[in-house]
Amino acid sequence: MYKVFLVEDEWLVLQGLKLTIPWEELNCEIIGEASDGRTGAELILTAKPDIVLTDIRMPAMDGIQLAEQVAAGLPGIKIVFLTGFDDFAYAQKAVKLGAADFVLKPTNADELIQVIGRITSQLDTERSRRSFQERLEHRAKLEHPLIMEKMLYELMQDYAGPTLKELFLEYGEWSEAGAEGDGFPPYRLLLIQLDGLCRESAERERQLEQVREQAQELSALPVVRMSENRYALIANRRTGREALMEAAAALLRRLPVLTRSYVIGVSALFTAGIESLPAAYQQAMRALYQTVFLGRETWIWYEDIEREQADEPGSEDAVQEWIDLVKWGHAASIEAHTAAWYSRLLHRYPDGLEARRRFFEFIVALYSALLRDHELREIVLGSDFLLAFAERLEHTLERSLELLCAMLAEWNGLLAEQGETRKKSGFEEIEAFIQSHYAEDITLQGIAERYHMSESYFSRLFKKQVGTSFLEYVTMIRVRQAKELLANPRLKIYEVSLQAGYQDSRYFSQIFRKYTGETPTEFRKRLGIEPLPL
Repeated sequence: MYKVFLVEDEWLVLQGLKLTIPWEELNCEIIGEASDGRTGAELILTAKPDIVLTDIRMPAMDGIQLAEQVAAGLPGIKIVFLTGFDDFAYAQKAVKLGAADFVLKPTNADELIQVIGRITSQLDTERSRRSFQERLEHRAKLEHPLIMEKMLYELMQDYAGPTLKELFLEYGEWSEAGAEGDGFPPYRLLLIQLDGLCRESAERERQLEQVREQAQELSALPVVRMSENRYALIANRRTGREALMEAAAALLRRLPVLTRSYVIGVSALFTAGIESLPAAYQQAMRALYQTVFLGRETWIWYEDIEREQADEPGSEDAVQEWIDLVKWGHAASIEAHTAAWYSRLLHRYPDGLEARRRFFEFIVALYSALLRDHELREIVLGSDFLLAFAERLEHTLERSLELLCAMLAEWNGLLAEQGETRKKSGFEEIEAFIQSHYAEDITLQGIAERYHMSESYFSRLFKKQVGTSFLEYVTMIRVRQAKELLANPRLKIYEVSLQAGYQDSRYFSQIFRKYTGETPTEFRKRLGIEPLPL
């Protein structure tokens, strides 16, 4: 979507540009407007649009001066001038400034649509060239193994955006036999936990390099360092249990030189492509957490844990109950639910050690689910949830349960506070003002000034809070009111137009037709309403 900014001192022309051109169909979005050149130049340099439509003759600063300032600050911007027949001298200067095009006033909508279409095609080509060049540069950088490790780290932690994912897939050329989905081959994710690392850093790095080389038997990808003593390996060359353990045997023989002890958490087999890497990482983490209870086990497989937990208090349905409680409950209901859940846990697992094991399995499952909830994710990330329990393993189960209850109640309170903040954002008052004054000449600039905001900031904030642009919102209210007024047969069309906030009845008819698909007269006929004689 290309961003468009309009600069025009005639209000009616400005409204026509906004409402009669199918911007969305042209892959464009109007992000701002101004009624004079000086204000326009300031807002454009801040908003950084792709296309500017500007009148040439304006107060404060003309379109040529505006173009000079804007072109100096934003070299790639496309400027279209709206000009009259008597502006030939100005047009010559505009050509020297590299104007993208001219449109004669009074503006013809079809001509302007063609002009914008040509410019967006040109922008498409330029973007494509830039994207290709950037990909070449990224591809060159990815030859460095540390860059690939960073990409994998971002993918596993679910921090990666669409561009990084595309680059990763393009770089890997994963169209091998057995590949599904996005072409990435089936894999298991291994997390290798090393405890008691060798203190001599030079020797440790040498040994780690040998381990990395040996890991090539398991994966076409490098080993990724996730923390000081934890490493991840995406095994996509051997995925069956026996084959994986056999291929890993040579690698594991090197580990005792590096570490006092080690354990490997293994995810289930994934075939859904790189989008599943965060889930695979969470599974391997859950497997690693079993070491608190499983002692000397070297390999811990997630599917084994999953089979055991199919009907556990930490099942998916049970976890969702806790999330719903945090989002919709209150401190007392959280405490009551915690006590009831704890009673069921002890009843099912009277053995204290087994109950602790199930409790910590539930903690990991809850954490994973919380991170997938967009409302709670940021709150949870800021709380060191897992770390808080890992540091208190010596606590009794009752104390750990108290900690869980306290953290859930705290999140519940924080979420409630955020809800109050959203309610008190001030936009209820703004919407009420618009609904009461829609028939007046209300503008984005006027409302922004009333609430002490810049036009561009208010425009972005309004769309974010209300869900539509300011102009769309005002227009929808006026059209809705016009429908009610048209139901009164005593009112003439021009009277409805005035009461709905439009001084020009012809312009009102155009707007009404755009939003309803029929003219005011057609609307009345369809409802069987005939104007009464005076």
